[in-house]
Amino acid sequence: MSSYCSLEDGTQSSTPSRKGSWLVAKIDENEVDSEVQEMMDTWRSGQTDGQTDIACIQAALEYCRGQLKELLADEDVDEKIDEKEKENEKTKPIDIIATNEEQDVLGNLPNCLDRQQKAARKQMYFDKIVQLGLEIQALQDQSGPSASGVEEDVVRAEGHEFEMQPVRGGHNPCCEVCMHTIWRLVQWWRRCRTCGMRAHSKCTDDVKRVCAGVLSSRARFELNTILCEERSLAEQGYQCAECSAPICFDGTSEQEARLCDYSGELFCPNCHWNDTWSIPARIVHNLDANPRPVCRAVKQLLSIVDHRPLIDINASTLSLIKFHKELRRVNEIRRNILLMKCYFVSCRTARRLRILQYLQAHSHFVDSAVMYSLKELRELCEGSLLPELEQIHTVFRKHIEEECETCRGNGFFCELCDDSSPEQKNKVLYPFTELTRSCATCLAVYHKKCFERKSLSCPRCDRRKKRHEIPTTLSTSSSESEKVEKVAE
Repeated sequence: MSSYCSLEDGTQSSTPSRKGSWLVAKIDENEVDSEVQEMMDTWRSGQTDGQTDIACIQAALEYCRGQLKELLADEDVDEKIDEKEKENEKTKPIDIIATNEEQDVLGNLPNCLDRQQKAARKQMYFDKIVQLGLEIQALQDQSGPSASGVEEDVVRAEGHEFEMQPVRGGHNPCCEVCMHTIWRLVQWWRRCRTCGMRAHSKCTDDVKRVCAGVLSSRARFELNTILCEERSLAEQGYQCAECSAPICFDGTSEQEARLCDYSGELFCPNCHWNDTWSIPARIVHNLDANPRPVCRAVKQLLSIVDHRPLIDINASTLSLIKFHKELRRVNEIRRNILLMKCYFVSCRTARRLRILQYLQAHSHFVDSAVMYSLKELRELCEGSLLPELEQIHTVFRKHIEEECETCRGNGFFCELCDDSSPEQKNKVLYPFTELTRSCATCLAVYHKKCFERKSLSCPRCDRRKKRHEIPTTLSTSSSESEKVEKVAE
């Protein structure tokens, strides 16, 4: 199950039907879990020699792998059948009377639904294999009694991993399943270790919302960066987009319809607590980071991926970079940081000082210059990101240009300068220096004006060509001398 704004085939839709909502699963997410649990119970009942929990999980892991192989084999068979059908359609004569398009649509509809169900089950088995592998690793890392106690105390439902919470604590939270207060002193309650969902211990079996951690761990997961249109009650059938409870605008408070600005769908008060969060689409297109109302599922999802670099703002909107001065400067600093990284990697002093730890809160800056996290874009809109990067950029530049002799020795002199400006000619240049350009072949650095005026020939490239030509001329001259000696003999 993925976001309706980023479908499995990569297409995007701005006005999807309710059945395509990212909160509504076509297949029960707990189906594979119950199937594997039944298999494990059957396996335990058939063992009489006291097998360990690790052996039981290993058997469940092999079962999931076998089921996954069968689904993959069925996909290969379906692809071959489709290829044969396409070849037959090419050779089949055209029937002018029959409406072939309508027949193809009606005939292929069951096949499409079947393939969607198989794709959903395949993803479930993938997730279950990963979950079982982590459980085996946890059991191997811990001792037998403690591991069994921990596993018994964790309840899994719809991808959630509910852990028992202590009785004593602060305020009494609200159960997100039955919407009643959790009285700590008299009621047992659990909390999901991934998304933070809270529920009574007795209400965990009635959870319908898929864990946001499962959605964000999908291989094709991406944030919605398209402004969604607000959907009407008629399009949703006067039902909540998550729990299908009746909603309206002029009814009681329990049936109040509340809009989620991220998805454009309407929710009931049980699924929408008037939480607010910055919307990625509004930040990307308008640099508007004002918090807007979102449903509980979206709030949990955005809070989990808030620090992940998932947004390529350069590909999203180029006009925004053109007219926004701060964003343009941030992109320039990020490009300079990638160039400075080459100096720090080859510098012992920089490695000893661990100078790259200044980017601990933005560790992905040393890998790419285009990806941003939702938190960074929000800080950019608020005006706190640019001053922080300016300070880090000043520290990095001071180390290379002033403090470290090794890094300073890796600078360049502009060999295209005229003799009339000796000060400018003797100035050490670096790839991140302002108003400079680099040769695309040898990466030598020159002044921008000098490079544009004499960019047809690079002195460093010319010297390298001459070095390669010298051995060839020596070899040719030696061969010619040998020929002359043979003729003389």
